[in-house]
Amino acid sequence: MPDLEPTQFAYSQINAVRRQLLDAAAFGKHLRPEHLENMAGKLAEGLRAYTEAMTPTTPPTDGRACLDYRGRNH
Repeated sequence: MPDLEPTQFAYSQINAVRRQLLDAAAFGKHLRPEHLENMAGKLAEGLRAYTEAMTPTTPPTDGRACLDYRGRNH
C-alpha cells in the first residue's frame, strides 16, 4: 500500500477511532484499557500529522501570526 499524504493519514487514523467508538456505543461493547490506550495513540498520531501538515513552516509575510486551521492565515 502506498504511503498516504499527511492529511490523509491523519484522517484515516482519526476516522478509525471514530468508527471503533461508534461501534462500541451502538452495540454496547466494553472497551478494555489496552484498547482505549491504542485508540488514544491513534488519535495522537492523527492529530500530530494534521498539525504538522497544517502549520506553515515560515511566518506570514504580512506580520500576522494567527493561524486559521482551514489552511489559510488571517
